[in-house]
Amino acid sequence: MSVRKFEPSENTGIPEEVYDEFIIDTDVHLDLQMLDDLYPYMDDRIVDKLDRPLGDYQFSAIDWLPTWGNEGGGVGVDSNGAAKTGEDILEMMEQIGIDVPLVTPGMNSLPQVNYPRMKEEVCRAYNDYLLEKVTSVHENIRGQAMIPLWDPEATVEELERIGDEDDIAGAYAWFGKYWRLGNPEYDRVYEKLLELDLPLTLHLDVASYPDPSTPNGGAIRTWIEAIGFAPAMHAMMNAVNMIVTGVFDKYPELNVVYQEGGYHWLPFVAYRIDEFYQHTPEDIQLAERMYDQGKKYLDRMPSEYLFDNFYFSTQPVCLPDSNRHYEWLLEIEQAENTMIFATDWPHSTNDPPTWIIDNPAIDEELKDSLFRGNAQEVFRI
Repeated sequence: MSVRKFEPSENTGIPEEVYDEFIIDTDVHLDLQMLDDLYPYMDDRIVDKLDRPLGDYQFSAIDWLPTWGNEGGGVGVDSNGAAKTGEDILEMMEQIGIDVPLVTPGMNSLPQVNYPRMKEEVCRAYNDYLLEKVTSVHENIRGQAMIPLWDPEATVEELERIGDEDDIAGAYAWFGKYWRLGNPEYDRVYEKLLELDLPLTLHLDVASYPDPSTPNGGAIRTWIEAIGFAPAMHAMMNAVNMIVTGVFDKYPELNVVYQEGGYHWLPFVAYRIDEFYQHTPEDIQLAERMYDQGKKYLDRMPSEYLFDNFYFSTQPVCLPDSNRHYEWLLEIEQAENTMIFATDWPHSTNDPPTWIIDNPAIDEELKDSLFRGNAQEVFRI
């Protein structure tokens, strides 16, 4: 299915230069925390076991909330609005100048819920809802299928069911602390993704926050620590784990997208992983995937996989004060090949596209890569 420039019905105050650009937003959240939206799409056996009245069950489990420090309370999750349907997404496109939104679920507490069968049914219901109520409204709206990554077999079944739908641009999961994606049981997932020409998108989730029952997590006192730094640690660990266990030697065409995991850690991880690999390269031989293939070394230096197989959303953007420093960072991070634009709409940390327009550190070629080029390359658009 083709996409075209989306023409807003009116200018809503966004600079005209934004509307002139063709912009792909790779992280636009639906607000479906309350399950009553999904009940019509769920197996009656599951629905009958959930508490009534409809809507009482929701996914929310965050141990650190800066409610006392924000006007109006809460964390501003929906401070810029909320979307449940394709019509709501169209309004968002007009408001901030987005041409192609890649819609993502807002259920980022789902991985730590303790009912696998119910969670798998939620994934199936969400994907059906997405295709019927959201992407069908306009040819430019695309979705990312929510996959039950805690169960590789169930993930493959769901990808077989809806992965070849035209409106599905990626497979959405999370990079929390409950799994490492270098484990060999995920090979069947990677093979299915490659068959469907879909990237694996890994988003921040509540399970990537610290565990307050541990001494480390219990020592944390602020939302700044919990959301600002712990998830980035898990993003780094999952990326390194996939590289050194040989995922990309076995599946060199596999693409992985990180959302809300940060990206300024790229230089640190690139240099450090190469340093440690060169010191003890034989260390990787006993990783199951490498052992089973009889491989002694990786085919390439570890940092090459980091820059060739991974993409990183720009939100949160975290701009340095100095444009010169930002130019250096973007060059070292190979931003022209690795970064994709995302707003994280409608959350309070939302980054509208205005920060890229007329940014002295971003030339026209890089702007093209950030706004659309890299997203068109990695997502099925």
